[in-house]
Amino acid sequence: MQEDIAVMLLHHLQTWRMRAIERIELSSALWSVREREIHVKPLAGVATVRSGLPGHIPGFYDQLVRLPRGNDGKVELLLPIAELPKVPLLDLHITVDKEPVYRIPLDAGARLEAAYIKYLADEAGITVPDFETDLMELLAAIFFLPTSQYGYIWKKYNQLSVDPRQWRHPFMKLLGRRDPLRIFLSAFLEFDIAGHVLEQWREDASKIKDYVTPQTMEDYRSGAENPLIALPQMAREMKRLRNEVLDELQCSRRLESLYNLLREADAKKTHTETEDEKQQADAASTLLSTFASFGNRWTAFARCRVPVDKPFIITVREKRSIYFQHKWHKQFKSSRVFPTSEHLGKTAWKLVTFADAETNHISIQTTDTSIRLHDCQALDEHGNPLEKPIRQGEKVDGELDEESKTAERYLRHDSTPDRRKRIWIKCDLRLNRTVSLFLYLAMAITAFGIFLLIWRAAEGKVDGDDLHGLTAKDAAVILIPVAFVASFLLLKETSTLTMRLRRLRQSILLIELFILLGTAFFLYVFHSVYATP
Repeated sequence: MQEDIAVMLLHHLQTWRMRAIERIELSSALWSVREREIHVKPLAGVATVRSGLPGHIPGFYDQLVRLPRGNDGKVELLLPIAELPKVPLLDLHITVDKEPVYRIPLDAGARLEAAYIKYLADEAGITVPDFETDLMELLAAIFFLPTSQYGYIWKKYNQLSVDPRQWRHPFMKLLGRRDPLRIFLSAFLEFDIAGHVLEQWREDASKIKDYVTPQTMEDYRSGAENPLIALPQMAREMKRLRNEVLDELQCSRRLESLYNLLREADAKKTHTETEDEKQQADAASTLLSTFASFGNRWTAFARCRVPVDKPFIITVREKRSIYFQHKWHKQFKSSRVFPTSEHLGKTAWKLVTFADAETNHISIQTTDTSIRLHDCQALDEHGNPLEKPIRQGEKVDGELDEESKTAERYLRHDSTPDRRKRIWIKCDLRLNRTVSLFLYLAMAITAFGIFLLIWRAAEGKVDGDDLHGLTAKDAAVILIPVAFVASFLLLKETSTLTMRLRRLRQSILLIELFILLGTAFFLYVFHSVYATP
């Protein structure tokens, strides 16, 4: 029963969640601190709202009244907490109603996500024979975290390494003598794969990918985009849970069933003549987008005791990796001719869930006073800019409640019901203007000092009592800026994020410093520096 309620709540997030407030702090070049608050309505009120009215979950009342209620008025539920990307997470802390909760294992969460796909298929009127036996295990394996083994093999055969000894792997793939996918599957499946079978699997996977890529960005690690990489996980789960061994026939049948499911969902979403068909089309569209998103994101579920008659708050705190470039998706690049901030790694990308409550709020700020937000832009999952806010009293290209951009913080607030579920926030980072000005000034002074040293040394020689060219005093005066430049080079950075933004100009300063010192020593060794007798 708790699993059914979890699937029901996952489908109606905006109904039982009043608002979601997410705060992101950019404090390091490696990690960002994210804290999310979800304000939940009284569940009894959501369950007793009359059917057909906003704020009602169909069938929720019948499920809720069956749950045993404690003396404190609380019931035990399996709640969907947050949608998280499949990237390294640190210090993940979850509380519900001010109490720490138990997060269920990832494989159990993946099975709940597979049950949600079945729920959407039923809502869309899609009938797949043997859904429980053919698709549930494959979907759960796809929604499980990607395997590090496949990532290692993929990179070895698709990326050139700095080690020349590793260059043979891409060349072997190019010559057709190595297939990284076959190597991966052969290593973790307990049967030999015939050549024609693997080709058929590739064809099925390619058809499935055609339904996934229009929904989200491409990622070779996504099991939804390439379900073949999920077969080893499905084999492990079958052996662990039922002591069964996966074979070629089962793999082929399940891949074909998955393709049929997505094909029927894609056909259903265009039928909107009647009211029932519109509801089925909405469910079919949700099925396609959800399947694609679950390939590279996972939902955290937690067992917890929650009050029924009063609101409560869910909090999620974590550290998440910062991505400074989307090399695998060119559409995220700027439309400018020379997007210097992106090529130099000064653009931080943050993926945000933005439609899991009635209203969503997000704020992004930097904790380092040496860093400022030059510009922030909201994009969809395909890299296209989102609608503009209200300007000059007129709506421009869509609906947005509020957006504010300053050098210290970016704010976005939206309550539009049909807004996008996930958005990218592109943050162009810059150094504080004062710090940046001093760095440019130091670079200019040092470059001018190099020019003076060479120009004065080449000006002339000693002529009688007059001294032309470079004297020891001139050299001393010119070399004084070295101490000024060294203070910038040796200055302790306030954070690794500042170090990342300063590294280009700091490298230029370091090069100029060595050129200045090298020029001075060269002129001294070759007697181009004169002293008055």
